[in-house]
Amino acid sequence: MAYQLISTYNFSFIPTLEFNFTRFFFNEPEHLRQQGGEEVYTFYWKNLENQLLEARFSVIILAGKGFSPLRATFGGIEFSKVLPKESLLTFIQSAFNTLPKLESVQITFCPENYLSMNQRKAIDFCFEKLSFKHCVVDQNFEIAVTDLSFYETVNSSRHKQLLRKSLKNAFLFQQEKELDFALIHAFITRSRVRKNRKMTMTLVDLKQSFALFPDNFQIFSVIHEKKMIAVAVTVKITNEILYTFYLADDEEYLKFSPTIYLISGIYEFCQRNNFKLLDLGIATEKGILNEGLAQFKQRLGAKKSLKKSFFVQF
Repeated sequence: MAYQLISTYNFSFIPTLEFNFTRFFFNEPEHLRQQGGEEVYTFYWKNLENQLLEARFSVIILAGKGFSPLRATFGGIEFSKVLPKESLLTFIQSAFNTLPKLESVQITFCPENYLSMNQRKAIDFCFEKLSFKHCVVDQNFEIAVTDLSFYETVNSSRHKQLLRKSLKNAFLFQQEKELDFALIHAFITRSRVRKNRKMTMTLVDLKQSFALFPDNFQIFSVIHEKKMIAVAVTVKITNEILYTFYLADDEEYLKFSPTIYLISGIYEFCQRNNFKLLDLGIATEKGILNEGLAQFKQRLGAKKSLKKSFFVQF
């Protein structure tokens, strides 16, 4: 089967052909434009027989190095479930041959549970052939959204008890409609400082994300007696995947673990809106496991999947 490489520079051309693969929000041109960098190369793999685009890959260049992504949770190569691994390899080789001379390229893929088994095997096959090295392998956790209630997905009696306690104390879950970004950003920042995690978005970044992508970003909260005690910022990755970008809680309410009730509400939101996967994010820091966080997510019914970053130095 014959394929054609389509190469674009700084979004000078965006093909209008149909995509034969799942497209992730972080790899869309609109989001790539917000990630910064000096130059952006995007490559498409066109099937000449059916005129469909079978793969897409963007590289952002900064200071002589390539990144996919530069500023996002993941980037990587999107491709059809039926694309042969040999054809995927040819696409990646062709893309790298088209890039300008770079010092290195780093690629972070989506969590493996986003992909089919054949896609996972194809990625490993290609990067082994290309002698790319794993620079980081993170552990990600996702909850499959089914007809079961969230209470039924939880596999910890203690977490179920905390859910009941939240209901007994009349905690209120809600989607924030009238957004007080300064209040929300400050709340998340305090929570992350307490956990020794840096804040990755400025207040301006947060406001801009909601202004540019109102259909992709949402904020949910838990309220007790008019006080905000837990907050989540979520991102719609696809129509079937919702990602919890930030989870934060109030230190005074830790004995209630309001994050559990918060995730319960988001899970029900996913059920109502036909999402299939609720991504709770990683439980690692540069590949080093936070066992307590991993156990917390697993007890909520989340399953582990690997999130791989590859690195090549020229």
